Amino acid sequence: MNRNCRANPLLANQEVVAMSDEVIQLRGTDFDECMDFLNEVFSEHAPHDFAGMLPSIYQPTDEQMACNYAIRVDGKLAAVVGLFPAQWQVGDQVLKVGGIGGVSTHKRVRGAGYMKTLMNHCVGVMQEEQYHLSWLGGQRQRYGYFGYETCGVSTNMSLSPTNLRHALPETAITFSPIEADDDRSLTFAHRLHTHQSVHCQRPADVFHRFLVGGFRTPYLARDETDTVIGYLVARRGEVTEWVAEDDDHAIVMAGAWVRDRGEQANFWLMPTQTGLAQRLGALAESTVIRTSGNWQVFDWAATIGALLQVQAAEQGLPDGRVRFGIEGYGALEIDVENDWVCCRRTEASASVVWHPFEAMRALFGPLPAHMVVNVSPELSALHGWCPLPLGWSHQDYV
Repeated sequence: MNRNCRANPLLANQEVVAMSDEVIQLRGTDFDECMDFLNEVFSEHAPHDFAGMLPSIYQPTDEQMACNYAIRVDGKLAAVVGLFPAQWQVGDQVLKVGGIGGVSTHKRVRGAGYMKTLMNHCVGVMQEEQYHLSWLGGQRQRYGYFGYETCGVSTNMSLSPTNLRHALPETAITFSPIEADDDRSLTFAHRLHTHQSVHCQRPADVFHRFLVGGFRTPYLARDETDTVIGYLVARRGEVTEWVAEDDDHAIVMAGAWVRDRGEQANFWLMPTQTGLAQRLGALAESTVIRTSGNWQVFDWAATIGALLQVQAAEQGLPDGRVRFGIEGYGALEIDVENDWVCCRRTEASASVVWHPFEAMRALFGPLPAHMVVNVSPELSALHGWCPLPLGWSHQDYV
């Protein structure tokens, strides 16, 4: 199925490549060719195995391969960009997120503008199909031309055996790898995952594919009574996903994981894991807070409203009202009263109008809003609301 590309309205002052090259969607029969192409392009710097690295999105089916938009030259793949839809559960709301991945152009045709053509096409598809927002990983300025900006919050805390001395009692926690055919363990882990206030929906029948993304291994944790208390996903000294029945079990899991291996481990936390961050932050050797990726917001009202509501439910918010404008979108008015949240577009004028990049960094962090823009007194409520919990699990990377 071919679509007519829509230019991104945020790029009015940028060069837009003519859509003279046919953009196609790949099929299941193109799987091997596409994997060979991606591996060849990305292996110029280090060996790659896309099918093994991201089995959650690369499968030899028409449905999965249709997420890959491509241009052929003389019958051969010249460029590919993947647009992978995800349903992001944010409290009671479900936001449609477009994950952009596998952005690649063969060295024989670089400079012809195929990457710009495909990126503009995918942004146009997301606008047409009313996605709420989009995520990708990659160099900031490269993707800024297509409306993306680095923002959001991702926290990494390092924990060593020395940090645990006199801090956490030793416990008999055991960890066992979760295999693809271990339905019982996968059912338990999937339940824990879906009970998080913010999470990417992952179908139960392919849940394991997400857990092993990035060549990582999922582990089930059991206490001294052989009761399952949680799961984590790790590779070498990095724990990228870490979910338990409660924070008490989660912190005990972290201590047991480090003690068992006798070496430091780095734990990634989502911005909604505030209780866990408080517990681990009191022990960790170091804490690094960084952006959660490159984001583009299409539906500002729905995105901000959903994230604010989660923030209110989990930690409470001070009452307040703010109004500001976003270039190319219009004005937004946000009301918070007794943890009731309303975020809506308005025809009323706004005294402050931000570029979308400024708005993303001011609202979603990782820096506080006043370190991004001048926060006038009428916007002072943002000090108590932001940054909003815009994060993305490593296991949902594309």
